[in-house]
Amino acid sequence: MIEVYRGSDYFEAQLLKGLMEQDGLQVFLHGAALQGGLGEVPVMGHLSITVNDADEAIARNIIQAFEQGDYALEDD
Repeated sequence: MIEVYRGSDYFEAQLLKGLMEQDGLQVFLHGAALQGGLGEVPVMGHLSITVNDADEAIARNIIQAFEQGDYALEDD
């Protein structure tokens, strides 16, 4: 397993996880259970996503496409 994402935005992490799973990757989101226990403590980077080593390139491509706005919804 290799870590491909580290951050503190729960919704972004869940979205990335879903996008990767949609492409058939086995994805593990770590640290999500900590979200509720953090309260007002300013913790950064407590969420991480890991994938199988063989899927690293695909996962990183998905993250890059997400960051470039390729998955953005259009306002009609």
